[in-house]
Amino acid sequence: VYVHAYFLALQEGGRKNNLVRIMIIGPECVGKTTLLKILTKKSLLANEQPTQVADGNYPTVELISFHVNAMVKTAIDVIVNDEISEAVLQADSIPVATPMLSNVQFHHIFDREFLDRYHSVSKNASDLKSKSNTEDRSTEEGNMIESRDDEKKSNNAMSEAKQRNMRHKLHAVFCDFGDHIEYHITHQPFMSCNSIYVLVFNIVEELDDAIQRRNNLKSDMTYLARMQEWLVSVHGCQKHGGHGTIQKEIIIDGRTYELPIVIMVGSHADQIQANDEDEKQEKIVAAYKNLAHRFGSKTYSKHIYYSHLAMNGNPNDDSAATKQLRHDTSQKLCKIFATVAQKLPFMNDSIPVRWYEIIQLLRGKKNNNLIKPILTKVQVKELIDSHLLSKEGENLDELLSYLHSIGQIVYCDKDKILDNMIATNIDWLIQVFCSLIRISEVESSYDAEDWVDYKKIRSSGKISYRCIRKIWNQFDLNDNEIDYVLALMSHYDIICSTTEAVTNDINNRIYLIPCILQEQPKISELYPPKCVKSQIIYLGFDNNELPYISYNIFYRLIAQCLKKQVKWNNSGVKLYQSCVLFRISPGISLILDKLPSTIGLQLVYRFPNLQDKSGIEMLIKSGVEIDPMSIIKSYLREIIGRWMPNLSDIKMTVNVKCPRCGELLDIENGLSADKSFLDCVHCSQLWNSSYQLQYWLSGISVSIPATNEEDDPISMSNEESESKMTSYKIDGMLQRHKVFRGILSYYLKQRIACQLTDHDKMSKLLDILPECGNQAFATFCEAVSSINSPIAKTLLNSQSTG
Repeated sequence: VYVHAYFLALQEGGRKNNLVRIMIIGPECVGKTTLLKILTKKSLLANEQPTQVADGNYPTVELISFHVNAMVKTAIDVIVNDEISEAVLQADSIPVATPMLSNVQFHHIFDREFLDRYHSVSKNASDLKSKSNTEDRSTEEGNMIESRDDEKKSNNAMSEAKQRNMRHKLHAVFCDFGDHIEYHITHQPFMSCNSIYVLVFNIVEELDDAIQRRNNLKSDMTYLARMQEWLVSVHGCQKHGGHGTIQKEIIIDGRTYELPIVIMVGSHADQIQANDEDEKQEKIVAAYKNLAHRFGSKTYSKHIYYSHLAMNGNPNDDSAATKQLRHDTSQKLCKIFATVAQKLPFMNDSIPVRWYEIIQLLRGKKNNNLIKPILTKVQVKELIDSHLLSKEGENLDELLSYLHSIGQIVYCDKDKILDNMIATNIDWLIQVFCSLIRISEVESSYDAEDWVDYKKIRSSGKISYRCIRKIWNQFDLNDNEIDYVLALMSHYDIICSTTEAVTNDINNRIYLIPCILQEQPKISELYPPKCVKSQIIYLGFDNNELPYISYNIFYRLIAQCLKKQVKWNNSGVKLYQSCVLFRISPGISLILDKLPSTIGLQLVYRFPNLQDKSGIEMLIKSGVEIDPMSIIKSYLREIIGRWMPNLSDIKMTVNVKCPRCGELLDIENGLSADKSFLDCVHCSQLWNSSYQLQYWLSGISVSIPATNEEDDPISMSNEESESKMTSYKIDGMLQRHKVFRGILSYYLKQRIACQLTDHDKMSKLLDILPECGNQAFATFCEAVSSINSPIAKTLLNSQSTG
């Protein structure tokens, strides 16, 4: 009987989805792994090493089952067996006439592993049925002595109990990724609109402070910038596949949220300085209010669910009171998980019971052979058919999209080449990705002059196909599988091919991996002697819609330039962590600079003869005709439309910096009709447009540039000149004042020093200061005070009243 019921359940049974993926995200070293360990009741370790993606010591993807009131780790086999067992109990009511299977058919369909699990399911179903019968008899006896009015109340209570039981059965696939810059872009293949995200933040650190790394090291990024990078990535998530109801918003406790949901959770509660618990709670509430204030006007704020929780992750505090506090905080967080999951359209859809068996099939063994980590669609279909787990007319894409959403496989349905391949082992795939991304940590045993010199790869971002094959030998990939992984990484712009070393020999094909770059440029690498630099054009977006340009966007922009601008993809490309230099034409280079909320564009000209005015004018005209600004704009628009469809209609602005007030000015609003002058809407100053636009737009008068003269774009009165900041030598201020040593890195100082004029240097400094920590502005004012006390006093007063 159970064989028949089992077969019926697999073929026709349906279950409400109770699997959801929860991704733990946030800046590095804020306690993401500690939070996960507390939730799963693992022991905390003092001086724990930062999470390394797929480091082999801590699982990248961990499956746990949790109830509302307790967390219980559960193997996926148990989840699968429970779901199938309950479906078996319902098999008698399934309206289909399927003949009983003979013993020969049964053994033909199921291999030994499935036979063993069938017997396990049979026993489990039997136990569940016995328990169900007991509960039914109790319910019937109770109903017999109740009035009809009470019977209605009883049925309502039973319905509520059933809903509570469904919440108790929620299972989660937790994903804990490292947060180093080079890892962040590898998260994209695993992100989904159907996931829940937990953004962990250090509750005792200021948002504008530089991220505190281990060993007392400081990051170049602030906590705010890193959190914004995550929020922008989540906001850009798009619907994956065809399974599930298409819905963009949900309502929780009367408030409307946009999918996917990001739950904010504080860490380092043990470091909050407070006299008692009430004061500590007040500080926790204040920290969350500050987050809401900083993020409230941004579009991505619609995704944020503030938990108002703070976790104590001190490994040296194992007191009973702390254990109880962790338990209570975990319990509250689990209730939030359940509340959010209940509202997700993805969780309210019914899925076929056989999909649970397919999960195991793709994770387990068949005929004593491990399932390969990469399969084609045909192979998946054959595997499913061979176990009679398919159904005529069923869409395989819906199954694969569901498995992708719950973190069991990687399936890219947005690419015509990739949608024929499936990665069945996520941990293995991350290991493959990271073998290239972490290449600098591997000792090189090859000739230093060869492409396989890892240090050269790290500094240039370039790697040959032959080197990739050698690195991937450990994974035993065939040619088709190598091509699939490279295509997958190329699709997400983790890696991109170049036209360098064009040859029929595939082993000499060259790839670029922008995210591995850690070096910053030397001035001489960007600006050769006697070069002429244009003023910087800033491409940006509405600050409320897209307040931060993420590294993902920047690296994808680089990849687009290399893929589509063949003439730019040459040996002259120089890649760095946050900027890139393209040789776009003989004598003309283009620098792209990643700034917090904009992409900076700057042209660099090298003239063979500075006395040849006609030759100079022709070269400048050639640069204008190439129109790199329009090219970069179109690529940025394409990237936003493809990877952040929610922002596909966002307004893009082309800005210059006002030489007077330093504010960005959209040239669409500030450029005169005849293109002769710019009018700043912030300070009402007018200046000649040729100062900033002669290298970028046609119809602008060209003035012969100089390589060693300072340019003053504004005609000012003597009184104004006396108090003008740009009249002071910024280079000397940065070099003389020791206070800048703890604020500005060598690279940042060099980026300031390379600007054309003192005014530009000051503008660059003011661009950089917001990302240099909470004390950067005060340090700047201290340095300015030695040059001009009235200005310093004015700046400090404006900060205190701003």
